[in-house]
Amino acid sequence: MRRYFLHACAATLALSAPAFAADAVTRAQVLDAIRVFDANAAGSPDPTRAAAGAGDAVAKASNTILKFAIDSDEVVVDLGPNSVPWLDVKKGFADLPQSGERGLLFAAYVAGSVKAQLRSGKPDPNPFEGWVAMLQVYRALRTREGVRIPEAEALLSRQMAGTLGAYAASALIKSNEGLRKSYGDPAGSAKVPAQQP
Repeated sequence: MRRYFLHACAATLALSAPAFAADAVTRAQVLDAIRVFDANAAGSPDPTRAAAGAGDAVAKASNTILKFAIDSDEVVVDLGPNSVPWLDVKKGFADLPQSGERGLLFAAYVAGSVKAQLRSGKPDPNPFEGWVAMLQVYRALRTREGVRIPEAEALLSRQMAGTLGAYAASALIKSNEGLRKSYGDPAGSAKVPAQQP
C-alpha cells in the first residue's frame, strides 16, 4: 500500500465534516460503501497491481460509512478511549505519529461495527467486531509497510491470546461507566449487560 493512499484517506477523513451535510445515507448505500472499503482498505499485496483510485474509493466509502454511523438510529458505535485507544477522537489524529494509518484504522473500526450491527439487526456498541475489522487492516499495514502502532499491537496480542472478546466486553462496561459519570443515568435505564461476542 502506498503512503499517499493512507495520507489521502486520513486527510479526507479529517476534512469530511462538510460531506456530512449531504442527504441521509441509506442502508443499501452504507452496505455498498462497506463492500468498497473492505475490498480496498487493506491494499493489494503487490503495490504494482494496486487498483487505480483505491485511495479515493476508500476515502469516499469512509465518508459514507461515518455519516451513516453518526446519523442512523440502526447503529451505535462507541468512539470512547476504551474502544478506540489508538485515536483520541476528541483531539483528532493530525498530531499523532502515523496519523494516516491511525485514521485508516479508525475507518475500519467504524465499518466493522456498522457491518456487524446491520447484520444482526440490533444496535450494539460492543467494540469487538470493529476491532476485528480494524485488526485485519492493521495486519496488512504491518506486513507491507512495517507499521507498528502500540495500541493496535496490544489489541492484536489479545486477539492472538483469545481474550479479545472478553476485553471488548470490559471496554464497553468502562465506556458506559464513563458516560454515566459525565452525564448521569438516563431516567428509567436498566444496567447494560456485558455481551459476549
